[in-house]
Amino acid sequence: VVVLMIDANEGLEKQDLAIARHVEDEGRALVLAVNKWDAVTDREGTMQAIRDRLETSLAQLRGIPIVTFSALTGHRVERLMQAVTGIYDTWNARVPTGRLNRWFAALQAAHPPPLVSGRRLKLRYITQIKRRPPTFAVFSARAGSLPTSYVRYLINGLRQDFKLDGVPIRVVLRQPENPYVDED
Repeated sequence: VVVLMIDANEGLEKQDLAIARHVEDEGRALVLAVNKWDAVTDREGTMQAIRDRLETSLAQLRGIPIVTFSALTGHRVERLMQAVTGIYDTWNARVPTGRLNRWFAALQAAHPPPLVSGRRLKLRYITQIKRRPPTFAVFSARAGSLPTSYVRYLINGLRQDFKLDGVPIRVVLRQPENPYVDED
């Protein structure tokens, strides 16, 4: 778990967002710690500015825990470790394959995969292949044809329905080998 500490008076800077993106690229869980909260006069406005900046610049990590505190006075510092352990549990989550495939079938029924070359893509099943970060494999005969927009749809559905807010989610597309292809 990475704790990214920012100054409440300065908000999220460009470099802070670059660090957060790097944390996401590395597959780590992230907690945003906002220090010097006692010095902020407009707390609602400052918090809304931080949330807006996160939503526009780090949409792939929606739901990052934000902890406000004052290191000088020690006010609300204990909440930082609670947020760290909470996001660690989310980052380390395991979704059972049966439950995952029932969800997958309902998701495809609500929004079917797109047509490619005049034929609908058939997504066979999904399974979680790794924790830390949660990584899922989607099996399909033509996995390489699945558009990135549909992969984002799957990731957003996983994040929402399995309470995986604030952690990076990976989706790997796999296709079975064709036994009829000659490997000469």
